[in-house]
Amino acid sequence: MDNICPDCQSLIQNKHIKSHEFLSLISTLPNSQLYKCTSCSAYLHCYDHLWEVLIEGYYGNIPETPPLEQHAHATG
Repeated sequence: MDNICPDCQSLIQNKHIKSHEFLSLISTLPNSQLYKCTSCSAYLHCYDHLWEVLIEGYYGNIPETPPLEQHAHATG
């Protein structure tokens, strides 16, 4: 779970009942909600107030400059 933001980690580890401000609700079924985090791009599922990560995000793994610019700086 190194690739999810601290807010998502807190939901998973501490079993918080409510979502955090960066979660965007995608789908709802009875007692089940699917969210996407706009901070780390992870997909989280909440079922009966229990949270799980369906797809890890990119928190901390996004390069500051696109790879093409990095290559141009290295060769030029």
